Amino acid sequence: MSFYKDLVMQTQMNFQKYYGIYRRGGTPYELAGPSKLSMDEKIDRLVQEIRDADCVIVGGASGLSAAGGGNFYYENNDSFKKYFGKYEEVYHFNGAFDGMFRHWNDRAAFWAFLATFLHTTLTAPIRAPYHDLDALLKGKDFFVITTNQDT
Repeated sequence: MSFYKDLVMQTQMNFQKYYGIYRRGGTPYELAGPSKLSMDEKIDRLVQEIRDADCVIVGGASGLSAAGGGNFYYENNDSFKKYFGKYEEVYHFNGAFDGMFRHWNDRAAFWAFLATFLHTTLTAPIRAPYHDLDALLKGKDFFVITTNQDT
């Protein structure tokens, strides 16, 4: 198996293993405490680190999309109801990911849900965080690995 395929498989297995924790807004890892730097200082540091780097690897996930308004992944909010309202009414999901891990008695309904998920993702406008990232990486050698829901 290639390094990339192995990385994707490990990432998917970890997501499935810890989905319940993520769904509750937690993390299976101990996080560092709050930074003593202000937001402006953090941004300045990031920009300088990117300028100094020979190349950059960006690990992205649904948070990039959520920050730009695609916040239907983990919660039953207005955005979720807009795109997945017919499923919310019947199955009472708490976000699109919740629907991915539910038991579906009707396979046709499950595939319709997946098609809706894919259509929603593929037709979404390019959100501001991606434009910001593009501007930040201009002129740099970079590679972006992202989760599959962001295609």
